Parts: sequence; C-alpha cells; structure tokens
Amino acid sequence: MNIRQIQEARELFGIDEWGAGYFGINDEGNIVCYPTGEEHLSVDLMEAVAECKEKGLKLPLIVRFPQVIEGQLERMHTAFSTAIAEYHYKGRHFGVFPYKVNQRREFIENVVSSGQSMDYGLEAGSKAELLAALSYSLSDDALLIGNGFKDAEFIELGFHGAAIGKNVILVVEGPEELEMIIQQAQKHPVCPELGLRIRLYSRGSGKWEKSSGETSKFGLTTIEVLRSLKLLEEHNLQEKLSLLHIHIGSQVTEIKRFKNAMKEISRVYAKIWKMGYKPRYLDIGGGVGVDYDGSKTSFSASANYSLQEFANDAVYVIGEVCANENVPCPHLITESGRIIAAYHSVVITDIREVQGEETITSVEEVGIEPDISSSHKGINELKYILDNINRKNFVEYYHDALEYHDELFTLFNLGYLQLEDRALVEDLFHKICRRALFYSTFHRHQLEEFEELQKLMYSKYLANFSIFQSIPDAWAIDQLFPVMPLSRHEEKPTHKATIVDITCDSDGCLERFIDRHDVKSAIDLHPRTNDPYYIGFFLVGAYQESLANEHNLFGAINSAEIHIKDNGSWEITKTTSGELIQDLLQYRNYDVRDLFESYQNQIKKSESQGLVKRGAGAKILKRLKELMKVYPYLLEN
Repeated sequence: MNIRQIQEARELFGIDEWGAGYFGINDEGNIVCYPTGEEHLSVDLMEAVAECKEKGLKLPLIVRFPQVIEGQLERMHTAFSTAIAEYHYKGRHFGVFPYKVNQRREFIENVVSSGQSMDYGLEAGSKAELLAALSYSLSDDALLIGNGFKDAEFIELGFHGAAIGKNVILVVEGPEELEMIIQQAQKHPVCPELGLRIRLYSRGSGKWEKSSGETSKFGLTTIEVLRSLKLLEEHNLQEKLSLLHIHIGSQVTEIKRFKNAMKEISRVYAKIWKMGYKPRYLDIGGGVGVDYDGSKTSFSASANYSLQEFANDAVYVIGEVCANENVPCPHLITESGRIIAAYHSVVITDIREVQGEETITSVEEVGIEPDISSSHKGINELKYILDNINRKNFVEYYHDALEYHDELFTLFNLGYLQLEDRALVEDLFHKICRRALFYSTFHRHQLEEFEELQKLMYSKYLANFSIFQSIPDAWAIDQLFPVMPLSRHEEKPTHKATIVDITCDSDGCLERFIDRHDVKSAIDLHPRTNDPYYIGFFLVGAYQESLANEHNLFGAINSAEIHIKDNGSWEITKTTSGELIQDLLQYRNYDVRDLFESYQNQIKKSESQGLVKRGAGAKILKRLKELMKVYPYLLEN
C-alpha cells in the first residue's frame, strides 16, 4: 500500500472534486463507486468488471448505478426544500425529468420509482417521448409537461393524457400552437393545463447559452405573449393558463447569468398575474451544471456554484420580486436532467496497444546494423548530434537535426537513399528529440516549439471502444469527461498519452483532458504489463446514449446495473447485451438473408474455379453466419 502515491493520484485526476461523493480511490489503488454517497458502502470497479466478465459481458461495457439516480433526485429536492424553508417561500418545488437527457426505459423507470415520494414528474419534447411518458403511473401531484414544437397529433396526445388522469401541461412554443390547442379544446371534454414559454432577454452561459436571449429559437416574444393571453380570454381558456416557462440552456456555468434570468421571468410572471391571469407554476427550466473537471469555475466543463446555491438564488430572487410586486409566489418547477443523470454511468474498456515513445523500436532491435561510415553525410551529422547534444546546445542541435531530417527524407523521395537508411534517420531523429525534450525541462520557461514537440511525442493508448458511440459529445462539441485508469493508483503513472479508439476515423481520439487549473493535452497513464489495463470514462449518463451513432457500425455496448446493500455487499441486478453485427446491418437496411445468398453464390463460383476446395465452402458459409452474431468490438486478449 502506497498511501502517499494514492493521494497524489486523487489530486492528479481530481476525483474527489468531480466525483461529488460518488467516486473515489480505495487503499488498494482501485477506483470505487459509492452508489449511496456513503463511503462505507463501495463497489470496487475492478471487481465489478471481473464479475461482468464472468457473466459473459465482453468489453467495452457500461456500468450503471441506479442508486446514484435516487441520490441526485434527493439532492435536488432537498436543496429546494431547504431554500424554501430558509426564505419562508410560499410555494412548493416540483421536479420533472426531461426525457431527452436519457430515454432508456430502465433509467426512466428508476426516475419514476425513486421520485414517487418527491412528486417527481417527466418532461417530453416529442410525440414519441410523450407516448412513453403517458404509460407511467406517476404520483398524484406529479406533472407531465409537454415541451417542444407541436403539431395536431402531439396536442391530441396531451388531451388524451389529461383525459386519463395525468397532470398534463402543454407549453405553447408559438402562436400557431395555441390556435391548434383551442381547436382541440372544442372537441374534447377534458382540456390539459397550458403554459407559455417566454423568450427572455437574459442569456445563459456556456455551450448552450443560445437557448435563451432574443435570438433563441424557442419562446414567445412579448407581443406574442400578449396575443396569446388575448386568445385564451376570447375562448374562455384563461383559467387553463397554469404555467410560465423558461429555459436558459443546459450546463449553465455562471450563477450570475441564472440570477439575471430569475429576476426577468419573475417580473414577467408578476405582470401577467396583475393582468388578471392566475398561473400557479413557474418553470425555470433546466441548466444545473455538472462540474466535470472539479474546478468549480465558469469554465464550460464546470459550474461556479453548488446545487444548494442554485436553489437558494432561485427561491430568494423569485420570492423577493413577488413580495415587491405583491403577488402570490408560484410553485417552482425544475427540468434539470444532466445533474440527475450524469453521475450514474461509467463506460469501461481496456487498452489494447500503445503507440509512441515507449514502444518505438530502434534499428538494432529489428536486426538492422547500418554501417554509419558508409552512410550519407546527413546521417553522420545526425549521429554526431545525438552523441554531442547537451543542456547548453540542445536548442541549436535540435534545429540542425530538423534540417537534416527534412533533407534526408527529400533524398529518399528522390531515390537516393535505401529503406534501411530511412529507418536509421527515423531512429536517430527520434532519439535526438527525446534528449532535446529532456534538456528543455531544465529551463524555467519551456520554449513553445518544445511544448509542441512534447505533444508529438505523446504515446497513443488504443482503447477498445468507439468515441462516436460511447461519448459522442467528446467528438461533436469537445465536451470534457473525467477519464482515468481503474487501478494501479498506488503506482506513479509515467507516460503522457492521448487515447484513440478503434474506429477508422482520425477524429476518434481524445486529446483534451480535465484539469482543475487548465485543459491538459495528455493524460498520465501507466506502462502496459501482461495484465489487463482498464480505463473508465465517467459522468457519461446524460445525453451520450441518446446522441450515440454507429460510426463504422460499432453499436450499443454491453451494460450492467449494480445495486449495493446496506451490509456493504453488492450484486449485478440486470445485464443487457450490446448490439450484434447482424443487428447493426439490419438497422442500415441490409437483409441478412440477401447477404447469405450472395455469400453462397460467390462460394459456389470460387469452388467451380478451384479457388476453394469442394466442401470447404460450407465451412466458410457456416463461419460467416457465426461471425454475423458476434460483438463488433475487438476480441479480448
């Protein structure tokens, strides 16, 4: 046990900050999850992987902890309950989970079951989501909110939901929607509650700040709000207006922006109330930020506030404005999904090979013994530089090496050098670069060119997964997720590395990693041994599976749900197999029967031409059928 090194690992990877009490490193140097947030109840992720493999789940896989979902729901509800009590706010808090964040049936079922006692509801932004949401037995006071642009069918679903006893609130996104709702209200005996989405002048912060502000694609302008109120009154539906809604964006990073939005929507609410309308709910949308990097700053991968501060500011600001305007305080609705979902899932895979500094093979290792004396003058110069480079001359000698390197490759392209010469040039130049980098570390201020050289020398750790499938936001919007090995934290990591996936795409790589003070261009990893080396990608429970794509036909990965008991023991309560090759082909409109027919015809032709021995074709066809039903990721070593 190396307690000091384990503590250094905690600081290096920042796990105590971004882990939010759900993740840590134990005294054996392994990553653990605390599903209930209690340190005496932990799941060793290395043991979890071993158990999953015993159950036949191959890597990569996603490990889920449903108890974390319950914990986050309780944290959200408790934060608002505490703020309401502290500021003597005359209203309740209602949480709704937005379907778009994670539409998996098992996830939604966990939200519904865990949220019953807190009257947690659901938010749907499409007909498909609303149809799914209508199937759940929510608590009597829980809300079912319909957001997003709607057609007549979407609106009809809302009316049917109200008819079967759901507390449906259809949020009007545009004037035409309201006209369709009015038409439906004339046909149906039961009308759902209605809400108006307000377009704020205030903007959010972070990657999704354009969700609000004057140029947002969502929300009614002030003129449209007034027109909508008039339409409701003309058709005797003003009593159905129960909600005003805003959303300033996912992952709001600055609390100041949020407070400005609360002030603005509070005034809008108060003015509408004074006009004679009686909305009971103020839906402040989502946006609670997840601190992915543990820095607690306004950086895009962080948030400069706590959940309690978020709740305090919402309750205090809205309460203060309502008191100033002498109007009743509305019940507050939150639609934050990222903070609920992110922590419960970890993608785990293994490193298959390492490309880079520690794996470079010298010419001697492959049996090449070049005769330096007979080599080209430029090669001899590189050899001289390698033998004589030191702390005083390394900058000059490195520049000289660059010139000789380029010159010699030009000569190779013109046909003047042999392949063995090219190999020797690569070998010498690589060794010179390593020595120059070493000497550059002694300088107080590293030169920019050596910072760039350092990046070129990083190792590439090949991970058996697809970035596009498992963490698509890392590719699409440069989202940062915590990444770290699951074990060996009692050892000091010695290699700077980037992580590449197994897709045939140069974008399938991670070259940006979290840090509390900066964004790192490399991650610190251990050298490979004969034992498996597992990497975890954390806080991936929000959006990633919803946005995943099948680049290179790599599909959904195997998964397991783990539940921990009060006595500290844990069990895998559910496993789900990932998509097989034939599933992925069928999704892309391939008929498997047609494929086998084509294989069979080609085999017959090859047999007739003598390319395949008669009888061997049947074995080939059988094997092709078997391979159609395998996991598309790399076989385990």
